[in-house]
Amino acid sequence: MTEHFKERRKEPRLPYSEKLILTNGDSSRTAYAANVSRGGFFVMSLEPFPLDTVVHLSFFLPHITGSICLKGKVAHIVYDRQRCEVECGMGVMFLELTEAQRAILNTHILNEQRAYTELKTLFDSFPPDPVAVEKCVKAIPALQKYDLLELRYKVNRVYTIFETIPGDPTGGVSGNIPNLMSA
Repeated sequence: MTEHFKERRKEPRLPYSEKLILTNGDSSRTAYAANVSRGGFFVMSLEPFPLDTVVHLSFFLPHITGSICLKGKVAHIVYDRQRCEVECGMGVMFLELTEAQRAILNTHILNEQRAYTELKTLFDSFPPDPVAVEKCVKAIPALQKYDLLELRYKVNRVYTIFETIPGDPTGGVSGNIPNLMSA
């Protein structure tokens, strides 16, 4: 693999298509995030905060009551108005997470990973069980808007993130992800 395409992210990113609010103390932005990881968000915006700006983020996670407020820093900016297939925005790295905040994010990531893994398993069987697919899709509200063909594509695409996670001693998803939905 060439250096240009080498994966430099420490954590896998999962799709996240909800609104969040960012403020630097002087101004605020409301935007959609494209993805989330244990390390931060990629926030879609044509008006990103400058690089290294410290911000406070407020957002919701499925299955969590109330909003979550975290401190972050703009660590990366993507600004390419000429290419419509590339989302413009900013990578916001989380700063100073408490153990409780880290646990909430970790639980969200593991639950999403588990749901995508279950859906991938269902789609690998033919025909997939529609009742079981519907039950899994309820665990990931962002997937409820897709028809079966789009859903299969999205699940297969996202699942590739888990196949081999650098530094993961289990070698990726192997069915050993705990069910944290009730945690």
